[in-house]
Amino acid sequence: MARGQPCLPNLLIIGAAKAGTTSLHSYLSEHPEVFMSKRKELSFFDDKRWALGIEWYKSNFDSSYAVNGESSPRYTLYPKLQNVPERIKLVLGAPKMIYIMRDPIDRILSLHTQNVEHWPAATLPLNVDDPDFPQSEYMLYSKYNMQLCRYLEFFPRESLHIVIMERLESDLRSELRKLFRFIGVDEEFWSAKFDIRLNVGASKYKTASWFQRAAPRFLQEELSAAEWLPWRLNQALDKLSRVGGEPLRKPTLTADEECRLQNLLKPDVAALRNLLGDRLPEWRPYA
Repeated sequence: MARGQPCLPNLLIIGAAKAGTTSLHSYLSEHPEVFMSKRKELSFFDDKRWALGIEWYKSNFDSSYAVNGESSPRYTLYPKLQNVPERIKLVLGAPKMIYIMRDPIDRILSLHTQNVEHWPAATLPLNVDDPDFPQSEYMLYSKYNMQLCRYLEFFPRESLHIVIMERLESDLRSELRKLFRFIGVDEEFWSAKFDIRLNVGASKYKTASWFQRAAPRFLQEELSAAEWLPWRLNQALDKLSRVGGEPLRKPTLTADEECRLQNLLKPDVAALRNLLGDRLPEWRPYA
């Protein structure tokens, strides 16, 4: 298919970080009716690239496809990042949005694992007893109800489709069928590539020492910042950099830390369960 004109997207994956957005972006990009941005995280509606302007944003999409989309988990980092839903409404009107969630504590541990790997010298141990921890990015990304309610101030509930990562993993075909139906494309489409889930933390390895020694600094920075390489090339470079690396292990929580985290997250999870009308049995009790 010849490339169409630049255009604005009509689909956004708004989060959550470390909840399966990479896999979801990949699944959608395989659908013949969908064009997902070559750079996965455009982060246009937060402060990262807003100044580049709408014409730059449009250049990432292709009007010859019925659905154009992008994935930026930073869109659900309120209140650290302000005005994201407002900007989306101003520029896109009422796009369809997907919010993928996983057990909030599992998401926190996965994000911490990533942070330790990319910034080992600057990352402190996960300290859930720190008085500032409830306001940290770890907690903000995991407060799904708070983030969702911000969007519901500006958009109707039917414009937001919720995906539970644990269900996506256990019944991919059914969850993708519902997702494709939501965005209005052939819901029976299936690809052999759907059997490969990307960015799975349990199978990851640390960046290998040979890559840290031999790779130019700008390539090493690209792995964590994803600023200029197309998304698929960034993923290929990431995979190459880990060949020969040590296994990457998530931190463990003591019983007291686990209890404190569940108590901190309990009000938000309870409100989310009520909002969705879903007990979310795959998650911890948070009760």
